[in-house]
Amino acid sequence: MQDYKYYYEGAIFYCYPDTNILINKFHIKDEAELDKIESRISSLKAIELRNKICENKFDFKHFCAIHHYLFCDIYEWAGQARKGGFMSKGSTIFANSDFIESLFNDFYEKLQNENFLKGLGKQDFCEKLAVYMGEVNYIHPFREGNGRTSRLYFAQLAENAGYKLLFNKIDKDELLLADVLAYQGNYRLLIDILNQITTSI
Repeated sequence: MQDYKYYYEGAIFYCYPDTNILINKFHIKDEAELDKIESRISSLKAIELRNKICENKFDFKHFCAIHHYLFCDIYEWAGQARKGGFMSKGSTIFANSDFIESLFNDFYEKLQNENFLKGLGKQDFCEKLAVYMGEVNYIHPFREGNGRTSRLYFAQLAENAGYKLLFNKIDKDELLLADVLAYQGNYRLLIDILNQITTSI
């Protein structure tokens, strides 16, 4: 894969001075070590969260609550929308931080108007879900942990609509490529992936 590191307009207050390493509760200043700890803890928290009862509100507060649950043991800002202007990854430029909540509220209103995708056949469900996933990826509400939060959020949404999403069945790089293509308006790969990992409950 090409370079998919994050770049920022500002927000240097998230990192230790003169580094790109996020300030964390473990005071770890080695990027590889932090990645390992973050992955281990968030994976365990994700398993815990899957076994909890979901209120099925799916609004911005719900999305932030997922992020907080996953990352509150690692970052002080877990569950809080990012600050500091724009953020980019590769050729993808995400929403300006000033508009995150309003953009998510617009997304939520559309989702609510479609009854949270309930009552759809699998193909229609996957096609609509791909578009909504693309929207949330563009909004990219957090400084870190967007993908993991989104996957749990959409897994809950799918379950509420009568489907199960098996994200562990898909290659991470392929999903990343699908996200990039969706950002460019091409949802074909993401729809294909969703068709592969979506099963009826």
